[in-house]
Amino acid sequence: MSNYAELVNPYIGTVSHLLKSTRPEAFLPHCYPKSAPLFDSNTDYFCNECLCGFPLGLVSFLPGRSSACVPEDFRNTVDHSRVEAHPYGYRMELEQDGVVVEAAVTRHGFCYRIVNAGRLAFRFPAGSFSAAEENLRINAHGDRNNRQFENEYLLLRLDCPFRVIQAGEGFLVIEPEKRDRVTLKAALSFISFQKADEIYRIELQKYGFGALLEQARAVWNEQLSKIRVSGGSTAKQRVFYTALYRAFQRMVDYGEYGQYYSAYDNRVHDGEFFYTNDHIWDTFRCMHPLQLLLEPERQSRILESYNLMYRQSGLMPSCPNVGGDLPVMIGFHAAALFADALAKGLKVDYLSAYEGIRKNAMEQSMLPWVCGRGLSELERCYQEQGFYPALRPGEEEWVAGVHRREKRQAVSVTIEHSYDDWCAAQLAAHLGKEADAALFRKRAENWRNVYDAERGYMAPRDAAGRWILPFDPMWSGGSGGRDYFTENNTYLYTWSVLHDIPGLKTLMGGSRAMAQKLDQLFTMGVQISGQKVHKYRYLNQYPDATGLMGQFAMGNEPSFHIPYLYDYCGQPWKAQKRLRDLMDLWFTDSPLGICGDEDGGAMSSFFVFSAMGFYPVCPGRPEYALGTPLFDRIEICLPGGNSFRITAEGAGDGARYIEEACLNGKRLPVPFLTHSQIVRGGDLILRMGRRPKESWNA
Repeated sequence: MSNYAELVNPYIGTVSHLLKSTRPEAFLPHCYPKSAPLFDSNTDYFCNECLCGFPLGLVSFLPGRSSACVPEDFRNTVDHSRVEAHPYGYRMELEQDGVVVEAAVTRHGFCYRIVNAGRLAFRFPAGSFSAAEENLRINAHGDRNNRQFENEYLLLRLDCPFRVIQAGEGFLVIEPEKRDRVTLKAALSFISFQKADEIYRIELQKYGFGALLEQARAVWNEQLSKIRVSGGSTAKQRVFYTALYRAFQRMVDYGEYGQYYSAYDNRVHDGEFFYTNDHIWDTFRCMHPLQLLLEPERQSRILESYNLMYRQSGLMPSCPNVGGDLPVMIGFHAAALFADALAKGLKVDYLSAYEGIRKNAMEQSMLPWVCGRGLSELERCYQEQGFYPALRPGEEEWVAGVHRREKRQAVSVTIEHSYDDWCAAQLAAHLGKEADAALFRKRAENWRNVYDAERGYMAPRDAAGRWILPFDPMWSGGSGGRDYFTENNTYLYTWSVLHDIPGLKTLMGGSRAMAQKLDQLFTMGVQISGQKVHKYRYLNQYPDATGLMGQFAMGNEPSFHIPYLYDYCGQPWKAQKRLRDLMDLWFTDSPLGICGDEDGGAMSSFFVFSAMGFYPVCPGRPEYALGTPLFDRIEICLPGGNSFRITAEGAGDGARYIEEACLNGKRLPVPFLTHSQIVRGGDLILRMGRRPKESWNA
């Protein structure tokens, strides 16, 4: 097996373009223990040199040479240019004391090898500890409101005796008997210290640091070998495999060898798995479809975990986290996960899922950043009139519970819930619930009620159904467009009708008119009343809209599918042009190499799909639109032994246009692939060129 893990560069994206940078974390796919050095400010990771510790769940520790220590001393400095970072572990030198720290991870634990340390200083939230011989036990209490478990049971063992030299509120300092090299192993449970003991015996007791590092490396090599690329530069391959590594951050399996703790009912349950931690507004678009393609059995377990969370809490979660459902973003996009699984043949308890999805759709608030609340006048407007109402400029908010910063986001809420309703209709029809299916099909058309045909864009309406005027498609909506939209303006959100692209195309006037509007999106500069203004003014209002190409924002998730819409207009060569530009410009082998928030694997999953040359525009349809591959040869190794191979000679050297496409020896009649065509295995041969061919397989 090739050493794909060595192609991962965890430092890609560690300088943000505007919002949040990535962290070079060592972890195993879908596992909780994540290790990356901790810094004491919110500065971009690569630009931060003031180290305050290494993670052990809620606990952190910092080694030093001196035995004396007070909490104010829990600092050191590092030089990032001398860090060796990999997905399975890392090595870091601490500049002030000459201490070297190496890290490896297991499914439920950590292992650190520390050279030249006279003491280890631990910090933790409220909790308790006990120490005896070579063992240290810390029960740390987390804050559920801060996305943490209430209790973490941490069992730590050193390979030598130690003594406690200092202890206080939230900190502890020990002095190991050995100073030249100490190995620290830590098993983490959310159930009990007895379970942490079991984890230690299974994962850590028999293995030294080197063996654990090699085990983690082998796990990543197997995981990353599910897609094998060749051709093109080594730098592009590093970008690809780094993106693939980040695409397996979520969801996280909190199962602990036959049991798991759930914050959804505050109980310990019997069960082999329990996946949570999912920013679904970001991940439903392509991270879950990518994992479904590569790991269908795991995706089934992930969806069954959604069912578990529903049964335990009474609501299908909209943004599940370790501390329960988070009131984050908009939509009930669990519907998309189950509709996509249904369309692609996964075996899941769809009846239980539909019960939760229907309850959300019919009984829960649609307000942004709200979960678990009942209906208001706004939801009744959506159900009765078919749109979510917006306030008129200057009108004071009168609905209780509207988030002060996030506002109503009325147009985006209408569009995204229309899509969720379409997904619900697929599930209802599958279950034979025809009345429900008809209801949700009708609601799936609600996006049409916020399309202003006169202006050619999605636009807000008040509760009486009147278009809100004045309305500037670039600037109206305030900070992040949040009065009407989600983090963007209507230039982007007009394209968010994932489930009815033919309907949107018809309203726009047909294929040519739709393509012209796409052209405008990618080329239109920032302006007020036709006059150009500086980009910083735009980014001040829309800080999520990074990676700009015209009004297209590569750095935010609602943009992901838009370049592929050229395929639906009969102009796939334009999709190929735009996508190659976007991949070359915004995804690079450098700390600046991700142009927006990573969002737990969402941004990276877009790149993985696009670099392979296809993308799932509408989760819930077993279809992928073609773009342009980044490499000469791509092999997707599928469960069961099948493989799907894409050959695009010249793509790695910059040829971006598809001149001819053949699938298993026959010409591909349209620029689309079905899910079944891929999972059956076979060969897609693309003849690539450097000039656009303005017809498909002519």
